[in-house]
Amino acid sequence: MSPSAVPHSWGIESWPESVWPHGPKRARYLVRAHRDDLLKAGCLSRVGRELVVHGPKFDRWLQRQAANVAGFEVAANRVT
Repeated sequence: MSPSAVPHSWGIESWPESVWPHGPKRARYLVRAHRDDLLKAGCLSRVGRELVVHGPKFDRWLQRQAANVAGFEVAANRVT
């Protein structure tokens, strides 16, 4: 998938394999570790009992996080 082709939204338990961190188990850890940041960026919302990730906002959040790590390239959704 290209960076602009991330899905519109998805649940944590149905995390797309094509989007970093590539699956629900790692996604649960990511959401626990960065919950406050993700909420502040508007990446997460609750629909009933399920947490839903908003794709375009998550993609922007990932790009902003890349600036915090020297030599880090957001390659999860990039076509090489």
